[in-house]
Amino acid sequence: MQKLIFTNEVARELSGLIAAANPHGVYVLADSNTAMLVWPYLAADCPALSDARLITVPAGDINKNLDSLSHIWSELQKLGANRHSMLINVGGGMITDIGGFAASTFKRGMRFINVPTTLLGAVDASVGGKTGINFGGLKNEIGAFREAEAVVISTAMFSSLPDSEMYSGYAEMIKHGLLDGEEALTALLAYNPCVHDFNCMLELLESSVGVKRRVVAEDPTEKGLRKSLNLGHTAGHAFESLAMEKGCASAQAMLWRGALWWTWYLSHNHKEFSYSSLLARLLAMCVIN
Repeated sequence: MQKLIFTNEVARELSGLIAAANPHGVYVLADSNTAMLVWPYLAADCPALSDARLITVPAGDINKNLDSLSHIWSELQKLGANRHSMLINVGGGMITDIGGFAASTFKRGMRFINVPTTLLGAVDASVGGKTGINFGGLKNEIGAFREAEAVVISTAMFSSLPDSEMYSGYAEMIKHGLLDGEEALTALLAYNPCVHDFNCMLELLESSVGVKRRVVAEDPTEKGLRKSLNLGHTAGHAFESLAMEKGCASAQAMLWRGALWWTWYLSHNHKEFSYSSLLARLLAMCVIN
């Protein structure tokens, strides 16, 4: 099982993980945004990354494709990576998805670490071992189940995220709360994800990721129980497709708002679930750009 580390001392934890792994070279994958906004600070704070080689791909889920994957493979090959090397994926879900797949296939598998820089990436994409790319106009059409060696989750990474991105991840946390129970859901609804209380968010995030981790431990390749984590995704991806068709820049945010609306609707109409505070938060999320 992958090692999950919840901390706001990312550089220290990465240094320890790299030292313990003693890899034959360290490579960092980032998109064009995180390469500019995150990587310089992470590299400056973490001596273990002083000799790391940076590989970049264009930002955005539209670039989670075969061209980007081929570019990553080519760069790893050109820079001399081997199966004893380590790839560190620094970014949102797009980066951890494609980076995990690149690492799991290059040289028949090299170790990798995920450092999610978005709330949605932290609570969902970077944990659980799903890796892959979009192909033929379909999302996540090609991929593999391969867990990261470790996932370093830090809420300090979210300080520059717009409210819409925070709500995208918060929607997934609420879904986990619905699956977990009333106590977890109540704690989440009492929190405003746009306040940036990093310590409180880190605690809530650890609890939320724990829900997914327990489900994945029982059903790692989604043959039964793990399908519960897809609650609301069918409707959510329909919202996302509509947003992309209309040229909406926040298509992924629309996915998670749509998914959560559908989750609440099914819970209310078929399970007699009634939670006025959840409905109020859903309404607030819909006015965030």
